[in-house]
Amino acid sequence: MFDFPSLRAAIMLAVLSVLSGCNFNGTYPDATEPDAAKLRFISNVENTTMTLFDAKHCEGQNTGLLNNLFTTDTRRRVDMSIAPPANTRGYLEIRLKPGNEVFVQTNTVSTGSVCTVYFNFTPQASSEYEVTFDYVGNRCRASLELLRQVGNKVVRSPLPMINQGLPACAGSNALFPKPLPAQPDTPERTAMIERVIAESIIPEMRPSPQAAPPADQAKAVERMIEERKKRIGFTLPDAYWDEYRRSLSLFSDDATHLKDRALQLYTDEYRARLRRTETDEIRKLLPDSASADESRALAVNNSMLQFYYHVKNQVLKESLSNNLARLADLDRRYAVCDRYTECWKN
Repeated sequence: MFDFPSLRAAIMLAVLSVLSGCNFNGTYPDATEPDAAKLRFISNVENTTMTLFDAKHCEGQNTGLLNNLFTTDTRRRVDMSIAPPANTRGYLEIRLKPGNEVFVQTNTVSTGSVCTVYFNFTPQASSEYEVTFDYVGNRCRASLELLRQVGNKVVRSPLPMINQGLPACAGSNALFPKPLPAQPDTPERTAMIERVIAESIIPEMRPSPQAAPPADQAKAVERMIEERKKRIGFTLPDAYWDEYRRSLSLFSDDATHLKDRALQLYTDEYRARLRRTETDEIRKLLPDSASADESRALAVNNSMLQFYYHVKNQVLKESLSNNLARLADLDRRYAVCDRYTECWKN
C-alpha cells in the first residue's frame, strides 16, 4: 500500500515495451510544427527505452529501443544542429510539440528487474535538448540539458528534472493507479494516525533553528549581484538589477524554508496514506503498544523515510527551477543573451 508506483507495474510495462516488436523503432510520432523542439536521448546502458506520456496518451508512446543485444538500435534522427558527445554509445532523436508538457519514463530492463527515472518536461519552441541515461554505482540516473551553439562553442546547460506525475491519467493503468478512498474518520483512528506520524519524525527532518539572519542573507545576495555585474561587463538599468535581486531573495527564502516545506509534504502524504489504511493495520504501526508489529512498522517507516528524501529533493529542484525561470525571463526581456553568452536560459 505504500509503493508509488509499484515496482511490479513498472517492470511489467517496461518489459512489454521492449518485447513489443513494433517498438524497436517506437510508436511515438514526431511533432510536425515548424518550431518543434528537438530532443536527443542518449543511453550508455543495455536494453533502454524512453516512453512519453500525456493526458491524451496515458498508455505511453515509445521512442525506440537502444543497446539491445539481439536487435539493431533505432535510427531515429531529426537533424539536430549540435552533435552528440564523442563517447556516446547509443542514441535517438525526436521532435516535440513546443509548450506541451510530457511525462517522461526512461528505463533499462534486465532479468527480473527494472531501473527507471521519471520526470515532467515542457519543451520550448525551436530549442534543442539532450537526455543522458546511465548508471552511477548500482543506480540508474538521467540528466537533462539545454543545448546551444555560442560562436564556435557548444554550451550544455543542466536543467532540473522534477517528477510531478500525471494526474490526468490517474486510474488509467498500473503505472497511474487511482488512489484508494479514505476510510471514515473516527477519533480513535485520527489519534492513532497522528501518533504514528509523530513517532516517525527523526531529528534530521526537523527544520534547523539556526537559519542565517535576514541581514546576512541580504549581504549574500548583494555579493552575487556584484559578481554578476563584473562577469557581464556592460551596464544594465537599475530596474533589471532590482528584479534580479528580488528573484535571488525569493530563492534564498525558499532555501531557508526547504525543510519546513519537505516536512509538511511528508506529514500530509503519510496522513493521506494512513487514512486509506484499515484500522487494524494502523494498530500494528503504533509504537510501544500491545498491537504493534515491529517489523511491519519498521518497513513502513523506512518506506516513508525514502519518500521524505525524495520529496526534499523535489522541493529543492522546484525552487531551482522557479528561480531559473524567473532569471531566464528577465534576461530575455532585457536582451541580455544578445550580448552575454552565459545569460540565463530556461
